[in-house]
Amino acid sequence: MQHFLRALTFIGLLIVTMQVHSASSDDEITRLAKIISQQDDTREKVECLVLLSQYYRHINTDSSLLLCDQALELSTRIGYQEGVADALYKKSLTLKSMGNFVEALDYGQRFLSICDSLQDSTRLAKANFNMGNLKRNSSYKKPALLYYKNALAIYKTFHDTSALIAVYNSLGNFFQEIAVYDSSAIYYHKAIYYSEILGREKFLGRIVGNLGKVYRKLGDYDNAHKYLNMSLELDIKNEDLYNLPTVYSRLGNLAFEENNHEVAQEYYTLADSVYKLTGDALGIHNNYINQAYLLINQGKYKAALAKQKKALSFYREQDYSEGMIAAWQGMASVYSEMLLTEKALVYYDSCMLLADNIQDLKRQKEVLENIFHIYSQSGNYESALFTYTQFHHINDSIFNLEKTEIINNLLLKYEKEKDHLKILNLENENLKRIKQRNLLFFIGIGVVIIALLLVFFLAYKSRKNRIIADQKIKQLEEEKKYMAARFLVEGQEQERKRVALELHDNLGVLLSVTKMQFTAIRDKSPDNKALINKATKFLEQASSDVRKISHNLMPGLLTKLGLFEALEDFFETLDETNDLDARIGVVGPKERLPENTEIMIYRMVQEMVNNTIKHAEADKIDLTLIIQPDEMNISYSDNGKGFDVKEILSRKTMGVQGIRSRVKFLDGIINIDSSPGNGTVYRICIPLNSDHPVSSV
Repeated sequence: MQHFLRALTFIGLLIVTMQVHSASSDDEITRLAKIISQQDDTREKVECLVLLSQYYRHINTDSSLLLCDQALELSTRIGYQEGVADALYKKSLTLKSMGNFVEALDYGQRFLSICDSLQDSTRLAKANFNMGNLKRNSSYKKPALLYYKNALAIYKTFHDTSALIAVYNSLGNFFQEIAVYDSSAIYYHKAIYYSEILGREKFLGRIVGNLGKVYRKLGDYDNAHKYLNMSLELDIKNEDLYNLPTVYSRLGNLAFEENNHEVAQEYYTLADSVYKLTGDALGIHNNYINQAYLLINQGKYKAALAKQKKALSFYREQDYSEGMIAAWQGMASVYSEMLLTEKALVYYDSCMLLADNIQDLKRQKEVLENIFHIYSQSGNYESALFTYTQFHHINDSIFNLEKTEIINNLLLKYEKEKDHLKILNLENENLKRIKQRNLLFFIGIGVVIIALLLVFFLAYKSRKNRIIADQKIKQLEEEKKYMAARFLVEGQEQERKRVALELHDNLGVLLSVTKMQFTAIRDKSPDNKALINKATKFLEQASSDVRKISHNLMPGLLTKLGLFEALEDFFETLDETNDLDARIGVVGPKERLPENTEIMIYRMVQEMVNNTIKHAEADKIDLTLIIQPDEMNISYSDNGKGFDVKEILSRKTMGVQGIRSRVKFLDGIINIDSSPGNGTVYRICIPLNSDHPVSSV
């Protein structure tokens, strides 16, 4: 009860926070909408309308849909296909958030078609992922897997770790919904792994909650409690109001299965209050199903039926197969408890048809077991045997002595009733002849259909092969460009090294010898001592400049002792000479890396420091290098005045572009986090001992 009261207090605070935030956000967005409406009809205006619709999706869905329609109309009028695609995508997401899966699927399919024609990989990945989510919520789930696999393949080529987390989580949801729990757990653990790497606590809360549900389905209640409570803590910490009711609902289900019905009701009440607060229609109706089972347990059958019928009506409108099965199964349970077995069997048959259509093995097993008990209790042993045989094929784990004995008893009782069925068999013979004629007819139709499908398949395969060939040509061209750039950079570094050695070994030595000669002349010619001293100073300055130039071109410590000693020496010099608090930390083994890798990393750090000194007006910089077996993570930060990252990248300044090009040269990933007045942070991940790009930052 104390936990229940604490949760209610937390929800109350969230309601107040949402109301204040919503009011201020709504005023601001209204002003933005007014400004956008006054602009000329350009591509930029389309992008602003699409972005504004995204913000409205969490505040006012009607306004979000209106803005999407405006963006769609304007994009069509000015011939901006990318704008048409983005408007369709945002409208699909808004409709999905409203629980309108049918219309959302239509707009999602249109978005996918445009992306396919544009050959835009980024949008194509979004389109496939969106279609996977929509198909997963439809009556026929199987295509969702193909869409998810397509999205996963594209995101892997981009090394987009955030997107990979979302796809892995959705794959876990897909396999959980078709009761393939081992695959579901594997994908959830992948999503958790990458979320922890990126520090995405909010998303991590949702994924561990999903994993907790899997363990509940497997009957592992200890792990179910562990992950669901972990999810609850993360949701409360990050104020994730949209996942919080889902966790409450799952904790309620867990308490119900453990026969702790009072606690289950408390969690369902909490879930209901937050679902209503966020306007989550799907969540509200799912919670009706959970509450209905509690009412059945209390013998309140009419109240349970009322909630299930409300939920069923909503699920039918949205073509949500999982919900329809759950509602029918619950209604069948009520009628079975009321001894209205015929009604119960009708609803169970509906469950079986839809569960078989979407390949939900878990539901099929549950329904078959319930049907078996009804037939057994009513004395219909033939149907009971048939039902139990179906159950047996679905669930291999029931091959034990107890189940074998049940089947044998059913067979004995069935043999006693055979005599009563002889008359019916004569009638069945006539039916068989009719069925055979029908079978031949349908076989003929099937052959024609297969032939047509084969023709269409060959045409599709030919088109697909052409597309793949074009993509391979583009890939080869990109690889040629990449290799040319790689050879250019390597050549530049070799030339720097050669010039540095020439300066140090030839010109530096020559200047030193000349200085010695002047010193000897000064000792022998006292009359010219002042002039010779002045010339000697010039020679010392020249020698110092030659050493600096040589060091900048190729630091001696870098070639002799390696990257880490060179960087530590560099930062020690900075700390002493530039009024900077320069700190460096190295975690992991300080083993030598390939020469090109060390040079590139040193140049990156050198360029970041130059940017800080020239532009940032900072008095503190930090560099951290974390070396792992297969990758190196570099974090560089300063407390300077910062800059607008998008603006700097669009201007393509030499400093930032030089850093990015070297990261790309090493197949790495870079993230720049900065804004005016907030300093700058560079996060870089470089693969080690591998020819493949890293998959995380």
